[in-house]
Amino acid sequence: MSNSFPPRRADVFLAGGGEMGDVIRGHDWEATSLGAPGTWPHALRTAVRLILNTGHPMYIFWGPELLCFYNDAYRTSIGPERHPGSLGQPAREVWAEIWEIIGPQIDQVMTGQGATWHENQLVPITRNGRLEEIYWTYSYGPIHDETAEKDVGGVLVVCTETTAAVLAERRLAADVARQRRLFEQAPSFVIIMRGAEHVVEFVNQAHLHAFASADWVGKPIREAFPDIARQGFFELIDGVYQTGEVYRAQGAEVRYHFPPTDRQETRYLDFIYAPLLGEDGCVTGVFCEGYDVTERIAAEQFQATLNRELGHRMKNQLAMVQAIVGQSLRSSRGAEALGRTIVDRIQVLARAHEALIAGEIELLPLREIVQRTISLHDDRLDPRYAFDGPDLALASRAALSMALILHELATNAAKHGALSSEDGEVRVSWRTERTGGTTEFVFQWTETGGPPVSPPSSLGSGHRLINAGLAGSRGGSVALVYAPDGVRCAIRAELSSVQEEH
Repeated sequence: MSNSFPPRRADVFLAGGGEMGDVIRGHDWEATSLGAPGTWPHALRTAVRLILNTGHPMYIFWGPELLCFYNDAYRTSIGPERHPGSLGQPAREVWAEIWEIIGPQIDQVMTGQGATWHENQLVPITRNGRLEEIYWTYSYGPIHDETAEKDVGGVLVVCTETTAAVLAERRLAADVARQRRLFEQAPSFVIIMRGAEHVVEFVNQAHLHAFASADWVGKPIREAFPDIARQGFFELIDGVYQTGEVYRAQGAEVRYHFPPTDRQETRYLDFIYAPLLGEDGCVTGVFCEGYDVTERIAAEQFQATLNRELGHRMKNQLAMVQAIVGQSLRSSRGAEALGRTIVDRIQVLARAHEALIAGEIELLPLREIVQRTISLHDDRLDPRYAFDGPDLALASRAALSMALILHELATNAAKHGALSSEDGEVRVSWRTERTGGTTEFVFQWTETGGPPVSPPSSLGSGHRLINAGLAGSRGGSVALVYAPDGVRCAIRAELSSVQEEH
């Protein structure tokens, strides 16, 4: 019995390989410079068997003509324009449209200068009837053949199409850039911090304005903003980073050197600390957005004082008027109906003032504020008062201030000013003026015909109240003048600020 094995077929290296194995086996190689597969150089046969038996996209350029071979994994990337027609064809003909890109790379390998590496390189090719923007990560490596020039018989291409990944990364980058633009333009201040040290990655224009943070980027927040050490904010940021839980604050007090004067001030902030999550769901940083609400907090406080002051004065005054009217009319039966009417009117007036104090009326006409306040001193609206102005309405906060200021001015006029004499008169007027790009509200109180006026020897709470102006207003100013011929008071403020709730 013989121990010899039957002779192997010369083209057994082409076995398997899926569709491309069938195509290569059925190709007329006799018509090419390579001849029958059984005569191919050993290095080529080894390389072809390698690509047919791998699931990774691979390609071969072989010999002086750089004849083309590829496997099933690669054929899906080249489209019907080159599959299967490009098999066994010279590379320069097959890839003419990109030869300027790949030609020098192939030449580098074929001339013995070593392998190439290209990551996410744009190599656009025509496939499926149109030129497509395609990205590849690939390497050109030499196939050793000692019978060939420079010992390189061909080029082995190991590649991956990365078009989807590149375009997704590009979209992500565009989304990030768009987000950054939105953050940059946001009216609220925004800061982004990364890592356990909370290194500042981004601050927007509002943050730069509020904190002078131009040099914060790239620094840990503790180094960038040392002013707030020992105020609890660093610990809050640590907590958000460690727990992933959002922290919200309203009217939080913070002390720091406020630009541009660079003196330490107490400010009040509404803000949120929110965790930034990575792809694995872990916290990678902390996002902070907020507003400086110092002016709002301060306004809520000259407001609480105003409410208490006006409430106290109005209640005392109305209680006194009710008591006096009721006591005076008790002895007059014929005056009973008149007394009831007077008391009812006072109660209506009281309720109107309570509504104003409680903020239940959103807008109150200025003319009504003037008339109601003056009527507390003379319900006949003394003809010595003259009113002049357009139809304007004030928000509750400004209306409250105006009522209190009018009360002080009218009281002083009755006691010491124009209305303390029979010939005295008071002119109350208001208007709007366009100044630059802003519309201003202008209110004027003018007394004439009274006794000679001199400034008071001491300034009481009423004087301070008048000079404080309208609560919550922007661009406000008060000019209170004790002229010899009569007191004059001019109040200015941005119109929008006295017509909006703050």
